[in-house]
Amino acid sequence: MAGTILEFIFLLITHAAAGIYSSTLKYSKKKTYIIWGIWIVLQTGLLFITEFILTNWFLQFIVGFILSLIGQYVIFFATTKGKIAQRVFVMLTYSIFFCITMTIVTMLKGTFTEMHWAFMVLIHATMLFITVSYFLYYVCALCRSASKNITTGWKPLIFVNIVFFITVILSSIFPERLTSFNAPSFITFVFISISIFSVYPVIFSSINSLSEAAMKREVETQNKLLLTQIEAENIQLLADSRARHDRRHHELVMLEFANNNDIESVREYLKNLVESENKVWGEIRYCDNMTANTVLTVYERKAKEKGVSVKISANVSRDIEILPQDLVIVIANLFENAINASAKLKNKNKEIEISIKENAKRLLIKMENPCKGNLAFDETCFGIGISSVIETAKKYDGMYDFCAENGVFSAKISLNISR
Repeated sequence: MAGTILEFIFLLITHAAAGIYSSTLKYSKKKTYIIWGIWIVLQTGLLFITEFILTNWFLQFIVGFILSLIGQYVIFFATTKGKIAQRVFVMLTYSIFFCITMTIVTMLKGTFTEMHWAFMVLIHATMLFITVSYFLYYVCALCRSASKNITTGWKPLIFVNIVFFITVILSSIFPERLTSFNAPSFITFVFISISIFSVYPVIFSSINSLSEAAMKREVETQNKLLLTQIEAENIQLLADSRARHDRRHHELVMLEFANNNDIESVREYLKNLVESENKVWGEIRYCDNMTANTVLTVYERKAKEKGVSVKISANVSRDIEILPQDLVIVIANLFENAINASAKLKNKNKEIEISIKENAKRLLIKMENPCKGNLAFDETCFGIGISSVIETAKKYDGMYDFCAENGVFSAKISLNISR
């Protein structure tokens, strides 16, 4: 009896660990521990019912396993948050792993009937520890990594889990319950179990690989478009430079008008020149670096078109040791995200503040824009643009930080320019 109680306690602790650490918690850890603790006490009461009142193994399975599993599901969904479909998938996966583990333990007990209960408890606890560790630190980690790339694909995965769950139950209980390693269907069960344990890493690794490849293609396409746009802007700037070069000819014409006391012609000529200058893009210069200056000019115009004001302070040297395309990726993506976030807000005071400066052999980029409330960020929730910025920062041994506090989103990027 002592061995049974210890095994059951280890089993409940394993359930609680799987429920607590497999998903994002809705409450504080302390409150969550208390809820699961109450559940463990109630489940211990079920143990005595199954051990002293119920004698039929099938009833013991229903009360001791199925009811325990249902109770675990209820507590899990009550104490966690996130996508329901994803949480269903996570718990079904754990249930499958647990069923396999418990079947193996049952076969060990049936095969080694003379083994001391203390050794059996130790083996049981070790197997549960291995199972929950594999589930939490490998399968759940891959699941969380793949979740950012799965939007509506959880239902097919849940269906696969249901098929696996039924397969495990049928192979371990029906038509004959596996109670020893001498059972004829033992080899089939082992093959099914190994296949199930192996398939989850394959599924999630494939999802991540395909998604990363798709994201890489999208980033490359986006960067090509950005570079094309910058090239077009540079052509316009060159045209503007040529126009300024031709200004001396205009000055000679106006001088001739003035010498002839034709003031009206001077006035008309000046008016036409001013109107022409106002149509030229790229007039504003924020810094000596042509790439940075052009990106800032282009996206400032886009911001104004969406009713967002911009405050820019930039100091970037002409020959900075950062590739032009990398400079475009960082500034353009941050600026575009800031514009889109600001434009969605209903308040009238929408302003983006940008600071770019060289300091101690590093290029420091800071961009702030209004946002809704406080937000928490991790790399699983970054979009393609921010992911591209992060990759570029890593390329230059740089650092990055994103935070949102008091209604202001702040992005800080540091790039090493003395590699």
